[in-house]
Amino acid sequence: MDEIAPVAAWVEPTYQRMKAETNRWYWFGIPTFFRAPWNEDLKAADIGLVGVPHSSGNGSTERDQHLAPRFLRHMSGWYRRCHGLYNLNPWKECRINDLGDVPLPEAMVNDVCVKHIEAYYKRLDEAGVRPVSIGGDHAITGPIL
Repeated sequence: MDEIAPVAAWVEPTYQRMKAETNRWYWFGIPTFFRAPWNEDLKAADIGLVGVPHSSGNGSTERDQHLAPRFLRHMSGWYRRCHGLYNLNPWKECRINDLGDVPLPEAMVNDVCVKHIEAYYKRLDEAGVRPVSIGGDHAITGPIL
């Protein structure tokens, strides 16, 4: 039986080229909102895309609104990042990052979650980051505002 020749490791330029070629595919890489960079550093963002995985405002997680941020991270990779008719590309005008999700360790206790959501958004406000929120149920609106 013939031996299989060993495969050489990619040199760094080859690896970076291969990554760059596959980054345009919506199914490649770690999903983020609209394929924005994932960076939780508030100093590095003008606009922060934030997931709010919350659904206990309905008294239940049966309706699955808390799954919206995860689902939309996957689906938004398909969408264009600029407006063709008006030639508007906010990704070139602003530093837009996916900041991750609001941490909600007590996910089924609505009044505690509302306080956590408000505290998270106060951090963004103090840093001058404009949020775009993708979230759960109707209970997230008040603490975000």
